[in-house]
Amino acid sequence: MTGKYNIREEAAQRFYRLPKVFFTNERYKKISNDAKIAFAILQDRLDLSIKNEWFDDEGNIYFLYGNQQLAEILNCSKPTVIKIKKELHHVALLEEKRMGLSQSNRLYLLKPVAEVTDVKPIVYSESEAESLGGQEKLKSLTSRNQTSLLQEVKNVNTNDTDFTKTDLSETEIKIYQLMEKVALPNPIVQVLIKYEKRLMDDQIEVDEIANHYFAHQEVLTVHQYADALQYSLERTPGRIKSITARLTKAVEDKKRWLGIQTTSSQQTVRTERTPAWLNQSEKEEAIPSMSSPEELAAEKEKLLRRLANRKSK
Repeated sequence: MTGKYNIREEAAQRFYRLPKVFFTNERYKKISNDAKIAFAILQDRLDLSIKNEWFDDEGNIYFLYGNQQLAEILNCSKPTVIKIKKELHHVALLEEKRMGLSQSNRLYLLKPVAEVTDVKPIVYSESEAESLGGQEKLKSLTSRNQTSLLQEVKNVNTNDTDFTKTDLSETEIKIYQLMEKVALPNPIVQVLIKYEKRLMDDQIEVDEIANHYFAHQEVLTVHQYADALQYSLERTPGRIKSITARLTKAVEDKKRWLGIQTTSSQQTVRTERTPAWLNQSEKEEAIPSMSSPEELAAEKEKLLRRLANRKSK
């Protein structure tokens, strides 16, 4: 032993930092180990971003990695990268900012948040680890079944092409890949994700829906088209054989309905007309104005005689 520092030994002693809150907080416990490891790797590359001067006007550090680059960094496939990004975004650990067609999107790594309930488990686990002696630690490790250890290693190092039920479906992967290729509005993307099962069951290609939207984006607004798309996927009975034909009809129906609503709102309010018979009756029953008490008395006498004749009949 020379006691000198060796470059190989130094490299072997480098570690990725994995936040303990990932294993105590309910928000982070549900994300996959792949996503947790990806966070640790990206966190380690913050220094490289600083070296590349990848920080915005507010000093926030970001990454300029496409999915292919992330796949190489994380040593996984592009579909797995999309799944990992979705998981991290869902628990507010990753934020993606679109920069335009000719520029790479910016990826911001967000700090994990610990709750008050996380403090005790984390502190207790640290104090418990310090109290264990070397023999107890070794016993704890070696007493575990070798098969279970191999299974854990297998779970962490899963093959990227071996997807489980928790991975994204092929249709959902296509949706997110489509979002990267074209600027598909979020309301339409949400409808596609909501009716993913219908898309899969009817073998509907999301590319056809995207092409149809861009061909009709001047006809309806984004939300109007999203309503037409949702109506088509939700109300169409049986299997949708041609999504293009179904959407074209839905767009025409939506245009017709909007036209009816516009026409109805522009109609003038009808004025109520008095029936002719009512006007005539009022004329017959009206008592002419009297100019003198004598004329009024004479008219009263006439009315009394008419009333007496009616009673006698």
